[in-house]
Amino acid sequence: MMTSANDQDLFIAHFDQAKNHLPGADIDWLANLRNNGLSLFKKVGLPSAKTELWKFTSLNPLRKQQFLAPVTKAEKSLSVTDLPRLLDETKSHRLVFVDGFYSEELSDKGLPKGVRLQSFAAALQSEPAVANKLQQNLKPRDLAQEQPLVALNTALMTDGFIIEIAKDISLDKAIEILHFGSGTPQSSYHNRNVITVGAGSKATILEQVADRESHVYFSNSVTDVTLSENATLHHYRIQESNASAFHVSSVQADVGNGSSYDSFILNTGGRMARSDINVNLVAPNSSCHINGAYMLKDDQHCDITTRVDHKTPHTSCDEVIKGILAGKSRGVFQGKIIVHEQAQKTVGNQSHRAMLLSDTAEVDVKPELEIFADDVICSHGCTSGQIDEDALFYLRSRGLSREQAQSLLVNAFLADAVEALQNEDLKDLFLTRIASWLGQNPQ
Repeated sequence: MMTSANDQDLFIAHFDQAKNHLPGADIDWLANLRNNGLSLFKKVGLPSAKTELWKFTSLNPLRKQQFLAPVTKAEKSLSVTDLPRLLDETKSHRLVFVDGFYSEELSDKGLPKGVRLQSFAAALQSEPAVANKLQQNLKPRDLAQEQPLVALNTALMTDGFIIEIAKDISLDKAIEILHFGSGTPQSSYHNRNVITVGAGSKATILEQVADRESHVYFSNSVTDVTLSENATLHHYRIQESNASAFHVSSVQADVGNGSSYDSFILNTGGRMARSDINVNLVAPNSSCHINGAYMLKDDQHCDITTRVDHKTPHTSCDEVIKGILAGKSRGVFQGKIIVHEQAQKTVGNQSHRAMLLSDTAEVDVKPELEIFADDVICSHGCTSGQIDEDALFYLRSRGLSREQAQSLLVNAFLADAVEALQNEDLKDLFLTRIASWLGQNPQ
């Protein structure tokens, strides 16, 4: 859907300002890729309500901002002690990005055996063979016309992480990635991330979005994931930025024979947060788990949009998304499962449930099944409603305050989503973050 030129002018100006300074500016294939991304963004512009995938999420608040172009690395006086950490050093290896740029100084030194890390910018400035290898990992999107922010990312991608895990590696420690906003107002960054997991390998990647203080910024990230045969990736994300930030992310995973992509997202931050998760089950016995929870208050907006393509026989997916909405917040879930004609013996289940803690909160859902095969087991279900007053009364009759009783019920409601995590070691981490949010936001 075409939009007005004003919707695009700022970001087109960003490209004109930054193009000679972007990493890999002298690489022909990359220059063509960037120009193609910009051309698509010029044609389509920012999504509007007339764009099907964005019908429930308005970008009007984003349009009113005047963001700065992502040209140079910000110089901020930060130390390791200034930064939050989800897991201690014995359980994770941490990488740190500040305002979208990799910080070697703030990241842990050394890497687990079998893991290769480069920042996206460094890879493009390496020898030609390393830079050219990236070309095959930057995945096109099937619905490019409805994902113009992916095209914008392709034009402006500045930095990000590239994680390559060799075959037959089982990582004992998680790879923790912190995306930290330093406080630079009106900043914008377009990170491009690549994850490849070799045959027979297992890994956990845990991402956190956080910031130092309340400020407006725009993060538009794209992550491309490739799992080889019999690989397993646990890819978990916690988004807890300040209430003025804008976050848009797109993940696309291609899952190989016998492999499993396990995704979980916990969203508690941001003025507007949108997460697109697209999974292609491209070989027999591949599977995915797409789970998550969002907890919103005031006028926050969270959109989780998923698409799972079953492209071969004997594939499976499970989705469990739950939401808590207070104040005037708005939650959106759009989930599509597509079973292609050749994908017999598919199993696909999808569930979304939301609990509204106020009369002014809103939730919009759009579950979809497109099934072109006849030997499948598929289901979807979506429910929303207010807290159970009978259960609340029962708990209060046992001596709990209303706040304590409500917190207990909300925690139990969200626990199902956390229980769906395939990595047992991290369940307590997410339950603790949920309890912390409830403790700070009594209703």
